[in-house]
Amino acid sequence: MSHARNTDPMRASPRCGAQTRSGETCRAPALRGKARCRMHGGAWGSGAPFGNGNARKHGFFTREAVDERKLVRTVLIEAEDFLRKLPAGSEAICSPSESGTRRTLPGTDSAPSRLTNDRK
Repeated sequence: MSHARNTDPMRASPRCGAQTRSGETCRAPALRGKARCRMHGGAWGSGAPFGNGNARKHGFFTREAVDERKLVRTVLIEAEDFLRKLPAGSEAICSPSESGTRRTLPGTDSAPSRLTNDRK
């Protein structure tokens, strides 16, 4: 080199020390007042924000939403249990019509199945 450089302060500065992909420690100088270099999180604005913003409740797991889902689940289970306890061939569902010739199920336009023994 043709001219002298003053590299002593740079060599004396603290090093980053972050582990690189090769398993060695980073040899770049740490930023002033930081323990890491600019590439390993020492730059301004890098890192997590202040406060625990990741723990915010966003609506799906709030207490009200969880309680509402539990209530809906219990109502559905109770309704399924009630429907299972109903008799399968009750007379209230298949009542004879005014003409007496053809019977239909309530809410449907079709006649009951011919496989049942409903004729008397």
